[in-house]
Amino acid sequence: MKSLAGRIFLILVVATVVIQVLSFGVVLGYLAQVKRAELYRFMAADLAMSRAVLLEQPAQQRARLIERLDRGFYRLVLQPAGQQNTPHDSGVILETIAPVQQKLGPEVPVRGIQLAPNVYGMEMPIDDVHKLVVSFGGKDPPFAPPPLGVVLGYLALVLLAVMPVAWLAVRLATRPLSRLAAAARALGANLNAPQVPETGTSEVVGAARAFNAMQRAIQKHLDERTQILASISHDLKTPLTRLRLRVGNLAPAEQRQRCEEDIDAMNALVQEGLDYAASAQLRERRVPLDLNRLVEDLSERASDMGQRVSTSGQLAAPYECAPRALERALQNLIDNGVKYGGGAQIVLSDTTDEIEIRVEDNGPGLPEDLLEKTFDPFFRAEQSRSRVTGGTGLGLSIARNLIRAHGGEIRLENRVAGGLAARVTLPRHPAASQRSDRKLSAGSA
Repeated sequence: MKSLAGRIFLILVVATVVIQVLSFGVVLGYLAQVKRAELYRFMAADLAMSRAVLLEQPAQQRARLIERLDRGFYRLVLQPAGQQNTPHDSGVILETIAPVQQKLGPEVPVRGIQLAPNVYGMEMPIDDVHKLVVSFGGKDPPFAPPPLGVVLGYLALVLLAVMPVAWLAVRLATRPLSRLAAAARALGANLNAPQVPETGTSEVVGAARAFNAMQRAIQKHLDERTQILASISHDLKTPLTRLRLRVGNLAPAEQRQRCEEDIDAMNALVQEGLDYAASAQLRERRVPLDLNRLVEDLSERASDMGQRVSTSGQLAAPYECAPRALERALQNLIDNGVKYGGGAQIVLSDTTDEIEIRVEDNGPGLPEDLLEKTFDPFFRAEQSRSRVTGGTGLGLSIARNLIRAHGGEIRLENRVAGGLAARVTLPRHPAASQRSDRKLSAGSA
């Protein structure tokens, strides 16, 4: 088993069964020993009484009387006093003889004998005519181990009793780990996700506190990074604006356009860097949004700019999201399709659990080993895309951050018919940890 819960459950069940089997065997062995000693004392008293009764009877009447003295576990046999039997002194026979000999006294010798193959017993004299033989052949020994079916039935009952308790114990023990894993997944999608409750055992509380401290440290780090980038962006835009004015007044006409293009590129880079930093967290309130209408608006906006963008498919219901963030993510994907494929086709589809948005283009596509790497910040696939298209290499990174902040995912795929497809999947029902950040988002917006 790969899961911790499964392993703990298996260990508890196996350990309990082994302990039960061992204790069952020990108890049976102890009871058998005690009861066997009691049986031997009873047997000694019974044989002493039987010998005394036979001794008082005339020799010719003893054969008729001996049949009425059968005890089930052992059988009494009357033999002539001079008949010889094969001696036998095994441990079990000696253990049986000892209490009988003690009861009869040393004047009546008791010996172990073998009457036939696998038939053992003991003999003791009555008088000069007869001796009394006790035969154990053909009878089950007392307190024998229980049949296999009884043992298996006992184990089955133990399992039925232990498994629910063990499973409950495992669930209680691993539930904090499940909560911690869920919190980690929520943190990966939204840094403003609720913190882990600091309740439970001391170990669980310690882990929750460490996790919450890590979350606060990450939030603080990203806030500081965003603030620093915002300050840098603000500080850079002012001299860039002055530089544009000076270029317009001082630079030769033939160089003016190039300088202005460089200034625009620097402005775009600064703004994209700021947007990328901000995309790590959603600071916008989530509201139900008609994605059909949003996609139509994006398509119409692109058409007004002379770009070839079309839409197909319909979603069944509005989607709860951060509108501006999702619009920015889709706009980036459409811009990529227009830049590198000459146009874009947006395909909408959904199920009860998931929404899918595909942004397809008819461009050259990408090598398979670059499909994932393209999402790295500032990465540009020079083999297939040229710097003449512009851009900073942050568009897809920003789009992925914004989609993941909604609990979704984005993948690039080469189309069979040629071109590239950006496949966006969004959960139709956001997790509770994502929905619960509305107040935090609204408060920080």
